[in-house]
Amino acid sequence: MKYHVYPLSFKKYSLMLVCPFLLLALLIWSMEDRFEPLNGDLTRLGYMLEEDFGWNMQQPLIPVEHLKSFSIEEADVLVIGDSFSAELIWQSRLVSAGLKPATLYWTALMLCKDIGVAVRRAGFRGRYMVIESVERSFQKGMSYSCNKTINIMKNAYKGSVPATNRPRIPSTQNPLGGEWMFKALYNKIKLSKLNTSQDFIEFDLVRTVPIDGCKLFTNKMCEYGLFYSNDFKKKTYSATANVLAVNRNLQKVGIQTIWLVVPDKSTVYLGFGKYNKNPYVNIWQKLAQYKELTVPNLDEKFIRESRQVKDFYAPNNTHLSTNGYLFLGDVVLSYVKNMKKIDNNLSFPKDFSTRGMRQDILD
Repeated sequence: MKYHVYPLSFKKYSLMLVCPFLLLALLIWSMEDRFEPLNGDLTRLGYMLEEDFGWNMQQPLIPVEHLKSFSIEEADVLVIGDSFSAELIWQSRLVSAGLKPATLYWTALMLCKDIGVAVRRAGFRGRYMVIESVERSFQKGMSYSCNKTINIMKNAYKGSVPATNRPRIPSTQNPLGGEWMFKALYNKIKLSKLNTSQDFIEFDLVRTVPIDGCKLFTNKMCEYGLFYSNDFKKKTYSATANVLAVNRNLQKVGIQTIWLVVPDKSTVYLGFGKYNKNPYVNIWQKLAQYKELTVPNLDEKFIRESRQVKDFYAPNNTHLSTNGYLFLGDVVLSYVKNMKKIDNNLSFPKDFSTRGMRQDILD
């Protein structure tokens, strides 16, 4: 039997190449419509499905007028913080109490040796400062050594109102993409094979740990906790000398500082130093040894509150839920009120501009 091989026409050859890609694109498009939009940083980084790890408890509505960072000249509280402060959610508790917080993002050249004079020269006339950092970044943030503070933003700005319910309708403006979806499905299958007696499993930058989590979280797969891998790689804390130096620098210009170290999600739900690569030091206990420092014991407060309030930290996120942020704001507000009460009894001067300050402080 003879076979005849006929040359393919350009049209047929083109169809043979294009059709599989069209079918694949159609498959991805149909899948996209079935996936909930990404909402958490841990689900995004770990390629995990929102329908499995997204929060389901309705969160409080925050009035938009309370989500405000005042200009540094009109502020009575200055906040220097990281992503836990950037959305202005916990600060809304200060605003609702009549305070005027100004929020600056903590950069590498922020807490330098001249920080006190720098914020005064930038126009801050208040007496209270909050320095906020998540636990895993505090050692690194306080290890920088610099002489001149830069990046002090003076202008006011507003935050966005956080969602009270998790978005579930797929977004055509921010598609997940085929690669993400296929990897997420693979991870879902891989997770289903995980023996709950195992310690954990890694998905890229996310560590998934079997926990008794259905009392703590409202997500579908609440028997697993998602945690940022960097929580377990943080260096051993040893920056107390720098904390004391910054604190003294601010005291020289009449600023009282609240050191707000936000516990890692892993610390709250797994325990102090669990799975930590390096020797663990409890920052709150360490700093509490120094009477001149004001350090809220957020470790104890957060652990206790997270057992009372589900989704205190969002199950799909390294960050707090709105309920968690508002609790944090209440803690800060109580400390500021206590400081103001003491100051009123001591009759501190109201003008904290650089005018009239000693030259040795300004230099």
